[in-house]
Amino acid sequence: MSTTIRGISKDTLRRQIGQGYRRLRSALEALPPDRFGETLSTGWSLNENLAHLAAWEETVPPRVAAVLERGEDPKLYDEVDVFNARVAAEAKGRTTDELFARWRAAHDRLLETVEALPDDAPGLAAQVVEWNTTGHYPDHYADIGAAIRGSDDLLGLVGTNWVPFRLALGALGLPTLEEKTATGWTYKDVAAHAAAWEARTADRLDVFRQSGEAKRHAGVDDTDEFNAAVVARTRGRDGREVMRELDAAHERIVAEIKMLSTEQIHADEDWVVAVVAGNTYGHYAEHFDEVFAAVPSRPAQLLERVREGWRPLRRALGRLGLAPLSNTSSAGWTLKAMLGHLAFWMEEIPAELPNRLLGTRGARVLDVDERNAREVDLARDRSAHDVVARLDRAYKGVLDVLGALPPDRDVHFMAVRLVAGETYVHFVEHGAELEAALPRTAAAMVARFDEGWRAFRGAIRERGRAGLGETTPAGWTYRDLCAHAANWMQLAVRDLAAGTVVKWDASSIQAENDRAVEAHRLVGAEAMLDELDTSARRVREAIGSLTERQVADANIFGIAAFYTYLHWEEHLGELGIVL
Repeated sequence: MSTTIRGISKDTLRRQIGQGYRRLRSALEALPPDRFGETLSTGWSLNENLAHLAAWEETVPPRVAAVLERGEDPKLYDEVDVFNARVAAEAKGRTTDELFARWRAAHDRLLETVEALPDDAPGLAAQVVEWNTTGHYPDHYADIGAAIRGSDDLLGLVGTNWVPFRLALGALGLPTLEEKTATGWTYKDVAAHAAAWEARTADRLDVFRQSGEAKRHAGVDDTDEFNAAVVARTRGRDGREVMRELDAAHERIVAEIKMLSTEQIHADEDWVVAVVAGNTYGHYAEHFDEVFAAVPSRPAQLLERVREGWRPLRRALGRLGLAPLSNTSSAGWTLKAMLGHLAFWMEEIPAELPNRLLGTRGARVLDVDERNAREVDLARDRSAHDVVARLDRAYKGVLDVLGALPPDRDVHFMAVRLVAGETYVHFVEHGAELEAALPRTAAAMVARFDEGWRAFRGAIRERGRAGLGETTPAGWTYRDLCAHAANWMQLAVRDLAAGTVVKWDASSIQAENDRAVEAHRLVGAEAMLDELDTSARRVREAIGSLTERQVADANIFGIAAFYTYLHWEEHLGELGIVL
């Protein structure tokens, strides 16, 4: 079925109205409440602006109905100035909340009218809608500028609208950043686009602040060439890098705004307000619906994002192992402390989620810095094994609580923000610390090998040859354990030399383990230890000969690490060693 009315498609009309309404309303809502009753230099108060906007949108449904019935606009007013004066007078004594509610109700009825427009509606019907929305909203940007007293007010406008926009982008998750939006860009392109304009605006504010030349770069805004260059530059870039670029650009523009005086903000007919609005809070509004459409809204969607974010984090942790977790990370704390930090904030989700599902916050307020510092202290006395087990329990707790939500009911965005912020967004933030700790060269892998071998071989040595016949807590003998370890090292030498990757599953692994133990059943203690040591020397040589490209290959890395030092860590508990 066609959704086109003369001159503009219904979808385009809805999108343009939504962008304009959000841009204006979000700016008004971000202004200080005590500012709404004051008469501005433009002649009206903000309360009168609200009443005025609502009143004109209230005229749209009956006027459109008349156009559809008789083919002409009845207007429903004698003179514009008289209508405006009457509406302004009616705003006296009304609270700001009441006036915002009136505008919301009028806007909702207007949208219902647009939705009901027939396919063959005359162009005048769409014009009536546009005159009182997209064509009307820009008339009141000057009132917002007049209500801004200084940099704090302007920062309030920017920050209040930045937070939901940035949170919505973060709530998408890294894989979704690569997907296409309704306009044909990827979400990563949208983030890069926003970053580029904020960086450009920060440059312009810097020039203006130091020289007073407000118009030096006036011709660059809204150019297709600039936007196309941003999109071209974004192709192939990692989404995490783009998001970091966006955050850095935002920090720059915030810093520039803080340094502006009130006189500078209002100089040259509020040029600063206009350029900041166009490239920050007004810009966020332009893309908000586009971004928000991809934010997970059902429990299954949210669970999928959580799992998507968890997999690379947990994979990196598995490839790193337990021994390095006491080392200092690239962020300056130990990896154990970082993982404890991740676990704690996931542990908070089950208790706080019921509040967020209702669109509220719980009474419990945590001091983030204090809590993070406490996790650093607690990590010192916890084993790496316990820290990882806690992390896994916390993650399972999140899956359980999300899995218990009604599958056919939307999740409030405040709940999405909570889950995203403490899981998949958080995982990306700290996953880089695990990735940075992974060995990247053969020498680094050999060092990790040597560290693991000293612990494993030392524990075997303490048992002596006579002790190899004793039973381990896992139920086999220490000689069986040696045979098992030696066999996997021999398989590593074989597979590294051949460049082959064997696909193992639980059944084939168990069969291989049983075969190795049985093959060594008649091997004496002395010969078993010699074979163990020989296997270690040979696999160490094989690992030491790997190229950086081979180390970077996930399959080769897996053979070298999981058949040796990561394997030994699994058995250190049987040998009485807790990492």
